[in-house]
Amino acid sequence: MKMGQKRWMLLAGVLLGALGACAPARPGISPLEGFSPLPVPAGPTPVLGTPGGSIVEPGLEALVEQARQDLAARLRLDPKEIQVVEARAVTWPDSSLGCPEPGRMYLQVLTPGYRIVLEAQGRRYAYHAGRGGPPFLCPPDRAREPLGGE
Repeated sequence: MKMGQKRWMLLAGVLLGALGACAPARPGISPLEGFSPLPVPAGPTPVLGTPGGSIVEPGLEALVEQARQDLAARLRLDPKEIQVVEARAVTWPDSSLGCPEPGRMYLQVLTPGYRIVLEAQGRRYAYHAGRGGPPFLCPPDRAREPLGGE
């Protein structure tokens, strides 16, 4: 290998390492097996522009059920008491999946994912997800709107 090629490979490695630090946040949600109740969130996540009635895209049933189980554990409710308002594929404006954490950097790329809106006890809660991870509840002060459906 020539000296110039080694330098390019070293530079590529450094750049890939730096981009890894900008990866999407992995929310601290435990798997559903052995799932224990989590603290009740401070308040509902605002859901802007949610049309009336339930909108659930086909194929999202497993994600919806994960979100429903998580919210039921947080609120200490029977999952049957939680209604699905919306579950759809969306495009997030960056790798934060519409839920940026203060002090973190995110890749500024359009990121495909999902938004699930649940309703319990008269309040709505927005769950966000990427294509490869579980849905997570986004706190109201960090929730951002997706760019739209796919």
